[in-house]
Amino acid sequence: MFTTLPILCVLFASDAGIETRFTQVAQSAARENWWDVPEKRRAVVLIHGLLVHPFSKTNVGRAQLHSWQQPGCMLVQHLAREADVFAFSYSQTVGADDIAESAELLRQVRKLRSDGFREIVLIGHSAGGIIARQFVEDHPDCGVTKVIQVCAPNGGSGWAKWQTVRANQIQFLDSLTKPARRRSLSERSEKLIPENVEFACVVGTGTVVGDGLVSNRSQYPPDLRSQGVPAYPFNSTHWMVLRSKKGVDLVARLVREHQPRWDAKQVDAVRRKLPGD
Repeated sequence: MFTTLPILCVLFASDAGIETRFTQVAQSAARENWWDVPEKRRAVVLIHGLLVHPFSKTNVGRAQLHSWQQPGCMLVQHLAREADVFAFSYSQTVGADDIAESAELLRQVRKLRSDGFREIVLIGHSAGGIIARQFVEDHPDCGVTKVIQVCAPNGGSGWAKWQTVRANQIQFLDSLTKPARRRSLSERSEKLIPENVEFACVVGTGTVVGDGLVSNRSQYPPDLRSQGVPAYPFNSTHWMVLRSKKGVDLVARLVREHQPRWDAKQVDAVRRKLPGD
């Protein structure tokens, strides 16, 4: 029998020194119709990126929700029209690649599947997009059905090299630099997006050549293009995509709509719209 997770139930875990938090932040308004339309049993998991803590070394080691993951925020309210919404947060004392290996994230995703959700969608913003991508590449049968990357630095960000953070957050930031991302992509070159997982990239183009922090090419890199991953340019800066009505509407639409792989012509047509590639 399908069992519901109690809303706002927070789970903490120590995962190889990483504090993680998996929280239900909204319950679907369409839940009463799920028994008649089983495919509407959808869970969306929001995964944040960098949270800068310039004045607190202690907070770096704590799993905290980003503002756009909070109950009542625009994105959560919109998604809750047709899905149960969850948020995954984590401490930032290790690299993004290590967080993608979180045993707690895997356990919670598998629990969603066993609880009866037919669709499990991961939405990862910034570094959260890297975590979501590597998670499904490493666990193709975990139950995730779709990943939406938003302004993800797949190819790294030059900004990560210069940002000043607390000493215990340097490792996380270093993992987002261009050399670190190139090294990771090279080491994982045989890892592909699973065929059973739909995948899409929202590319922030607010500064024409990127979103102000991540370039167009980094957000939509050659390795994802070669796999036919769809991409959707959106005129916004890095921090505003998930805080604007149009950005929220776009992401919610991608959650609802089927995202099949594109052919070479479709990929090239979008690539030509991304200056600075």
